[in-house]
Amino acid sequence: MLIFRAPMQSEQEFAQRSAEEMQAEMELWNAWIGALAQENKFVGGEPLLPEGKVLRGTAKKLTDGPFMEGKEIVGGYFLIKANDWDEAVKIAQASPSLNSDEAVVEVREVMLMPS
Repeated sequence: MLIFRAPMQSEQEFAQRSAEEMQAEMELWNAWIGALAQENKFVGGEPLLPEGKVLRGTAKKLTDGPFMEGKEIVGGYFLIKANDWDEAVKIAQASPSLNSDEAVVEVREVMLMPS
C-alpha cells in the first residue's frame, strides 16, 4: 500500500492554483496510474477528502479532523502489486506527489488475515 501524505493547504492556498497547474498535475497522475495499470501493478486507490472525524483513546473522544491535530494529512492511498520491498519502493519513487520536497509516500505491506 502506498499512503500519500502532504502538508495541509488552506482553502486560499488551494484556490490560488491555476487551472493549468491543476491540469498538469492530473496529467502526471493519470500517466503514472496508466503505466502501473499497463504493468498490472495498480490494484486501486482513491484520494481522500480533507474533512473527517477522529476518535481517540478508550473514551472514544470525537473531534473534527484530521486537520486540527497536524500539519500533515493523508491525502490518499493506492493498493499496488509488488514482488518485494525493492519493487514497491521503486514504484513509490515515481509518484508525482514527490515533485514537492514536503510530500511523503509511505510504503506499507498489507497484512493478510486468515479467513
